[in-house]
Amino acid sequence: MGKGPVNSVEIRYKAILEFVDRMEEITQLQDRVDITSNISQIWKVFSAEIQNAIRVDGCALFLVEEGLQEFSLRHADPMVLGEGIRNEVDLQIACGMFAWVIKRRKPALVPALFLKPNKTLVMLPLVTVRHILGMVIVVTSIDESLITHENIKVLGMLAKQCALVMENYLLYDRLRKEHERLLRAQHQILQAEKLASIGRLTAGASHEILNPLNVLSGYVQLLQIQPNLDERSKQYLNTIQEQVERIAGIVNSLYRFSRPIETRKETFSLQEVIDRVVQLFGHERRNDHLVWDLKIANDLPMLHGNPDAIAQVLVILFSNARDAMPDGGTLTVEATFLPEAAISGLEPRGVVRIRVADTGIGIREEDLGRIFDPFFTTKQNQNGTGLGLSLAYGILEEHEGTITVESRLNQGTVFTILLPVRTG
Repeated sequence: MGKGPVNSVEIRYKAILEFVDRMEEITQLQDRVDITSNISQIWKVFSAEIQNAIRVDGCALFLVEEGLQEFSLRHADPMVLGEGIRNEVDLQIACGMFAWVIKRRKPALVPALFLKPNKTLVMLPLVTVRHILGMVIVVTSIDESLITHENIKVLGMLAKQCALVMENYLLYDRLRKEHERLLRAQHQILQAEKLASIGRLTAGASHEILNPLNVLSGYVQLLQIQPNLDERSKQYLNTIQEQVERIAGIVNSLYRFSRPIETRKETFSLQEVIDRVVQLFGHERRNDHLVWDLKIANDLPMLHGNPDAIAQVLVILFSNARDAMPDGGTLTVEATFLPEAAISGLEPRGVVRIRVADTGIGIREEDLGRIFDPFFTTKQNQNGTGLGLSLAYGILEEHEGTITVESRLNQGTVFTILLPVRTG
């Protein structure tokens, strides 16, 4: 009889030590979740901890949708419980229970309104000092009276840790996106400076190159009209003339960078521009090996700019896609309107996105960062001048648009153009 009180004290002391150890484990949960983890990975860890803390029938994660200020179901364990929990939450929101729990910032035991019978809800608000992130709903068959204060304390600590980890992830993700945006802006600035450097370099030299070329071309034409020319001489003169014209074309392309041509701006239909360029390519026999897949949305708004310049960009991209598929392939052209999207630095009136995708040989990863550089070409036969994509980049820059590229070797390449929606 005399050992009873001692044993009772020892049991309670042991229970207190176990509870303290449990609290310490919970406080170390942040160290077990990598900051680069996504919401699904974070939820997997914390849902497992919840199920270790209390016997549950299921649990679900509701997060506040940024901008909408609404709770949306992101995860449910098990998934079959998801629809029932969603209906339960709708009723709890309607009766004001959600707002009450969020305002208290503490866990709450709530009788189920939809998930009947004999179901108890434990609402765990995910809140920090700065943010309201969401709510965790725990569904259990344990009677409300049997859920101890220690159970609620453990679940509350888990919710606080979950909120802190998710907040850290969201802050990290926001910084990562901002860093990527700054890198893209830096790349655009560097690309613009490259084009400007080429322009300054060629501004003075273009006339000096074209003048002797005109002289050469004139003498070649005089020789070509001479009587009694043998076939070999005619072939040589034709070759010279072709190369002279090629040099002139390169110089004229470079001249665009130094003195951009004043182009008219008007309101035009992108659908008509795409149809015109596709029709142009369809008339050439060397494009017969292409299979066209056109996905042009019906709700494309009118654009403001130079339709001929945008057509030139498409010609460049289509030509590159054709050359990347010498044995045939599919050329996909997709145009869609994104009303909520915006290009950095411009007012959000929406953008038109154009995707030009081929199933060709692709571009090596180490070359992707250079393909918009003047004179850089990946064409093996050296027929490319390396100026086409640079010219396309410059045209789109004049239209306040952007162009990006994704590619994989032997799988194909995708160019994505964003053009801001403008009115005249």
